[in-house]
Amino acid sequence: MHYASKGVVNLMGNQTRNIELLLLPILTVLFILTSSSCKKKQDDPVVPDKQLLMTINFTNDFINPKLGAIVFISDKSGNPLADTAITGNQSVVLYTEKIASPPYQVSIVKWEPDMHNFMVTIHTYTHVMPGECTIRGNRLLSEGDATYSLKNIPPHSDLILYASSGYANLTFATTGNQPVYKSPDSLYVKINTAQGPMYKWEGGLGAGANLEIDLSVMYAATTHTISLPVMAQDFSARVSGYPDSTSSIDRPVATDVVLGDGTARDRIVVSHPPSAFVSFHTYLELIEHWDSAKSYTFSKYGSIPENFVKTDAAISGIQSSLHKVRFSTSGSFTVTSAEWQFQDAANLAFVWTVFGPDTLTSIILPTLPKAMTFMFPTLLLDSLKLRQFELIAYPASPDYPAYLNAVFDPEHPGKGNYMESSSVRFPLD
Repeated sequence: MHYASKGVVNLMGNQTRNIELLLLPILTVLFILTSSSCKKKQDDPVVPDKQLLMTINFTNDFINPKLGAIVFISDKSGNPLADTAITGNQSVVLYTEKIASPPYQVSIVKWEPDMHNFMVTIHTYTHVMPGECTIRGNRLLSEGDATYSLKNIPPHSDLILYASSGYANLTFATTGNQPVYKSPDSLYVKINTAQGPMYKWEGGLGAGANLEIDLSVMYAATTHTISLPVMAQDFSARVSGYPDSTSSIDRPVATDVVLGDGTARDRIVVSHPPSAFVSFHTYLELIEHWDSAKSYTFSKYGSIPENFVKTDAAISGIQSSLHKVRFSTSGSFTVTSAEWQFQDAANLAFVWTVFGPDTLTSIILPTLPKAMTFMFPTLLLDSLKLRQFELIAYPASPDYPAYLNAVFDPEHPGKGNYMESSSVRFPLD
């Protein structure tokens, strides 16, 4: 168990010819966030003259064991109450010497290798009630690479999809390497022929394996048509299959990736191998016109949907000043999020996203605590630039607290990540 209070810090990642996708369930951040669902730890030590804010348990390699993370808690105005830097996946108990009334803002900071440096992601959840929370990860750990080659390739067009548990590659190449995240596994190959999409899959995928896949016999795809709510000029679709049912420990297999070519369409045809999977995740994104700034997304687990469900949420009156923003929203949705970005001279990239209820009309980034200024001296609040708003609707959750209870339910880890959702994104210059 690790303890931290204010001032106590323990410090020590156009058209393309190759598209790589890491496919895994969303990292699950499990917060018990409402007063009705908070779980009080009976064995927390008593620290005189300090107020207990929250106990946070990190599990399942949510934190990169070779790197670390920072947790800080702020009051409603963004003033620091407690912060700590940790390594490994452990439990932290955060106290404050200040008088602080809930709800709080809880920020989780992680950094991972990204391209030529590191990507620092900061997720701040507003309207958090005190209690215990568990942050559960689902880290992909590669066992090594396999190699593959194709033979007896039929005439085909477009890119070839190579997919296995947790990883997919869309390329023109007929030979290559495939990272292995589950062993033993199968490698799925999809090509588009004059007769339609065809599949072939081969078992025996493991680290060091060399698969030669004969495409002289292939299997016709099972196809599904998804209707779009508008004639979309730009769109993408990704379908991933699960051999049993969706869960936070499954590694999905990409069965199809469809990219728009600029031709306006009102439907998308997606496919998957026949009889290979029993449940799916379908993720769709569309832009109505090339000159449109906003995009819409739709995500569904279970069966492949017949229709793209478009949210009616909208945002207006955005008034941004450095790390502060005011705005108005309309329509029906559940979660408001705003994203700020910054990249320093050494190409260290920061992405800070704040989440809150649909009633939010302003956001002020919390003041950086000591743990942050020590670890990341180049990050200044005034350096961050507001890049995007996203309004997200979850039909299964009537409001923000219900959404949080579903997503962060410790009795059913990851349950909320498999809810149907629709969103609209508003990029900003």
